[in-house]
Parts: sequence; structure tokens; C-alpha cells
Amino acid sequence: MLSWLLVLPVLGLGARGDFSWNKTHFKHLSERLQYLFGNISQLAGKGRLDVSTIVSREEWGAGAVGCSTPLTRPVELLVTHHVPGLECHSQTACSQRLRELRAHHTHNNSWCDLAYNFLVGDDGRVYEGVGWGVQSVHTQGYNNISLGFAFFGTKEGHSPSPAALTAMERLISYAVQKGHLSPWYVQPFLVKGENCLAPLQKASPKKACPDIVSRSAWEARETRCPKMTLPAKYAIIIHTAQRTCNASEECRLLVQTMQSFLMDRFNSCDIAYNFLVGQDGAIYEGVGWSVQGSHTAGYNDIALGIAFMGTFSGTPPNAAALEAAQTLIQCAADKGYLTPNYLLMGQSDVSTTLSPGKALYDIISTWPHFRQ
Repeated sequence: MLSWLLVLPVLGLGARGDFSWNKTHFKHLSERLQYLFGNISQLAGKGRLDVSTIVSREEWGAGAVGCSTPLTRPVELLVTHHVPGLECHSQTACSQRLRELRAHHTHNNSWCDLAYNFLVGDDGRVYEGVGWGVQSVHTQGYNNISLGFAFFGTKEGHSPSPAALTAMERLISYAVQKGHLSPWYVQPFLVKGENCLAPLQKASPKKACPDIVSRSAWEARETRCPKMTLPAKYAIIIHTAQRTCNASEECRLLVQTMQSFLMDRFNSCDIAYNFLVGQDGAIYEGVGWSVQGSHTAGYNDIALGIAFMGTFSGTPPNAAALEAAQTLIQCAADKGYLTPNYLLMGQSDVSTTLSPGKALYDIISTWPHFRQ
């Protein structure tokens, strides 16, 4: 991931499953946009996009759009991507790269077309993807409520050119001015670049997966939760904000109690988390890998929720618990339960909550793949 891209924030997306947030909430979240795009009042002052400079699909050599599902506008979310391994600095070279990328998306991935609505080349030009009125396939779970824009053409290890940055700003401003993107839009996250055409990297040494205390071992009740499509894109770290446990029997009883409380008191389908971590250094299976948790609204179908049992606002979990959680996350990536480019986040990054507590958050912010 390029150093410039790492400074874009992951916003506090206190979403509900239906995404019907009010304007006050949108305004609050929009104010947290920083650095490149700023808030919408700053963006509106940028130079206008000259529509005649957009390189059409016909101009860069694509046929008719293969996707056909209409996109209702204005959308309220914008997802910004980066595609590495496609270096180009002229319209001719960038057009060739886009043809390669489209072929990869349609033939290798069996998608309906190029994954993005629009792309910005390092030559400073905007290239038409599937356009404004059609749902693209850029981010699972968000294609029907967002626009997907992507940078491409940057030299490996470099930031997008000043011309590309300016073009992206103007593209976003144009989308707002023309009613394609809501003035209250938010960027819920920055998707790490897809590596379809990037050089292969050497795999890092794989650690052994931790022993996991199974549901049967803590006498779990049968789940009623929906299945989860893997791999997940995110690992979300949570604290339960309840008492902690330091011994095996104590932890098993605590997990069992949490499940019963949620199912009996709130009619939940199961315990809220995919996995839980005790101060005994053990991992306890919640709903597991292949079942959706109910930990973070808007993310349960695309994220693994890993909960430390206890409250960690002032004091962090012990070393054994922290090591167990890290080993579990590495195992998830090695086994394909998490995408190779997954993002690690605290629950407070995507929901209005104090979880996972400041002391724990300060630690996970130093772990690999933590959102930047």
C-alpha cells in the first residue's frame, strides 16, 4: 500500500443494516474526512471537471457495459480503491492497462465488467468504468449504495501523481454537483489495492493456528444465525465491557453466560462474536468462521468479530491474550478466512462505541494490517 494512501482515514461508520442514516449523522461523519478530499465545502471550491476530458469506454477500447443493474442516485457512500501493478503515464499506455484489467475482471473473476464506476490514471485523466447509472462490483455489500472510484497507473512504491490527485478531487466534486453523489457522502473505508496484475510477493512464514476451545466444550446452544461468505474483508477487535476471566473453567462459564443472556434476553440468534479471547490465553469459538456474528451493524457479513472478554479502557489485556489474538488473526489469513489484504480495525472505528477501550486500541493500532 502506498504511503500517501495510508493516511486516508477509516471513518467511524455507525451504520445499521438498512443504511438509512439521518443527515445529522452523515454530517458528523463527513466532518471527519481529512487530508486529500477535506469536507464537502472545501471540495466544492476545487476546479471543475471538464467532462470532455473523460476518456470514454469507446476511447480506451472497451465495448458495451456488461453490467446492467441500475444504480439509484444520489448514493451516500464513496469507496476509493487503488490498483497497483499497472504503471502508465500516457493515455495510450493507460488505455492498454485498462483493457488488461477489464479482461482480468471479466475472464478471471467472472464479473460482468470492469469493477469500478470511474478510474483515475497517473496521467491525470479520468477513465470511464461502468459509468454513473450502473452498479459496479468493487466492494461486496456496498455496490448498490456506493460509487467505486480507483487510482491506477502509479509506479510501484510511489504515490499518485499531483495530476491524478487533482483529477480525483475534481471527479468527486463533479459527482456531487451533478447529483450522482450525495453532498453528505461519507467514505466508510479505503479498500486496499487488488493485486491481480502486481508481481507476486514471497509468502511470509506461517504460524501454527492456536488451539480453539470449541462450542461443544463450553456447551453452546444451537445457533440460529445466517451463514457468512468467506473470506472476510475485515477483522474487528472488540471488548465485551463485562467482567474478565483468568482460568479455563471461569472463561467457559463466562462465554456460556453471555450466549444465554443474549439469546434469552434479546432473542439474539447466538453469541455476538466469531471468537472470544480470555485472560487465560485461550481462544473460545463464538459463532466460528462460517457464521455471521452480530457484533457491528453493517459489517457482520464481511468482518470477523474478535472480542476480548473484559473492559480494557485503562489496562490492556495480558500478554497471553494478546498473543493468542494475533495468532488467531494470522491463522485466519493463512487459512483463507480473511482476505490477504484484510483491514484490522477497532470497533470504535466503524461504530459509535468506546470498544475496544483505549488501552487495547493503542496496542492493536501497532499490529499488521491495522487501518490507516
